[in-house]
Amino acid sequence: MRSSIGALFLVGSVVCGCGASKPVVPDSAIAMLPINLYPLRSGNAWSYDVNTGEPQSTLAVTRVETVNGSIATVHTGRVSVKYEIREDGIRVVSEEAWLFRAPFEEGASWPARGGRTGRLVSTEVAIQTQAGSFTGCLEVVETGGKLELEVRTVYCPFVGPVAVDSTMRSNLSDRSVSVHARLRGYDVSGGASLTP
Repeated sequence: MRSSIGALFLVGSVVCGCGASKPVVPDSAIAMLPINLYPLRSGNAWSYDVNTGEPQSTLAVTRVETVNGSIATVHTGRVSVKYEIREDGIRVVSEEAWLFRAPFEEGASWPARGGRTGRLVSTEVAIQTQAGSFTGCLEVVETGGKLELEVRTVYCPFVGPVAVDSTMRSNLSDRSVSVHARLRGYDVSGGASLTP
């Protein structure tokens, strides 16, 4: 009889334990904070496999070099860009342009880089890269501008940009050139939270 009670207790413990091991899903309000969609903190870095159509892909590394107040300096190769981290989005300091901007509702739009218009396509993108599988991501598409460049970027909570697809169409022919970057690895620290 004692062994039956012990076995029942063990089974009950296992069943209760299984229920508690569900994956933790980040609170959507916290996940959608701009600083969590693109964690621009000093030292954070991302590496990407970049496909330009050549047989061999290229490795690109993006790193946050400094953060001074709300201004983050980000380096990719020899290029340096300053971004302003705001409650309503991430703004490009050198021009009145945004990477993304609240409200985070499908169809929302804002001025983007290079005279393009940014538009929020989805807040529920799931994507897989060499760095892992990501869900609940924000998809932004930038179109227009002088170069007729279309840029599609997927930002994932607590990770940052995981995919960037750029396509430039020629005004003189039907040809287009595309570049695709996928997250290979990342080193991201910290995360913002909402305060009451």
